[in-house]
Amino acid sequence: MKKIYTTRDIPEQQAYMWNEVKTEDEVSVCQQRRINDYFFKYLTKGEPILEAGCGPGTWVIYLRDKGFDVQGIEHDERIISRIKKDMPSLPVQSGDICLLPFQDSSLGAYISLGVIEHFEDGVEHPLKEALRVLRPGGILILTVPFNNIFRKLVAHPLRSLYLFAHRLRHGKTYFAEYRYSEDEVCEMVKKAGFEIVEIGTDDYNDNSRSMVFWSEFPLLRDKMKPPDLNIVGNSTAFILNSISKKILAAGILIVAQKPL
Repeated sequence: MKKIYTTRDIPEQQAYMWNEVKTEDEVSVCQQRRINDYFFKYLTKGEPILEAGCGPGTWVIYLRDKGFDVQGIEHDERIISRIKKDMPSLPVQSGDICLLPFQDSSLGAYISLGVIEHFEDGVEHPLKEALRVLRPGGILILTVPFNNIFRKLVAHPLRSLYLFAHRLRHGKTYFAEYRYSEDEVCEMVKKAGFEIVEIGTDDYNDNSRSMVFWSEFPLLRDKMKPPDLNIVGNSTAFILNSISKKILAAGILIVAQKPL
């Protein structure tokens, strides 16, 4: 498990993230993500589904358009206010995923995409709460950042050098997230009481694209067509992804089940 730091505190980081996001653009690329296939394989239409930590509501919008009964909860009240202004009928609300406003065993599925890694004290509380609200046999679809080989050998050393120089200039650093190995994610999900059903990775299906390159290497971005990469980024991503999807995969994906 790798602990990642950033130069922005939590409110500043959230403002930066959400200000960069155009919901319609995000929704348009949902079907290009590897996780999309897992939703259609494991989610059941007609059952209540929660996305815990829904951000700007991208996946709530996308999955509801596909016929799933999905609602979202997000702790950042500013982004919920923005969603409600644009889409007042979208079923999203502000709240704490460690204290969900749902009865025991009331949900058919629980989705968590890049959320629980932001709990510096650990993932026990959000995962236990997920287990509580799921019915027996209910499905957990979880992604967390993958501590992949590219991050270990390239991205993390470069980040450490940058942060070292930042601290020398008396700059502050803040906890951002944890990044995990496949075994670490499986262990924490099992410890919370779930049974593992399937393990995968999350990123784009297209080998010439990379969420890691886009988020961590601004010089590789195509500034005219976010979140596409420029020719150097496309070429490098294609080569590495062709060797193995795990080299650049942004996330570890776990499908798990609450025991019957």
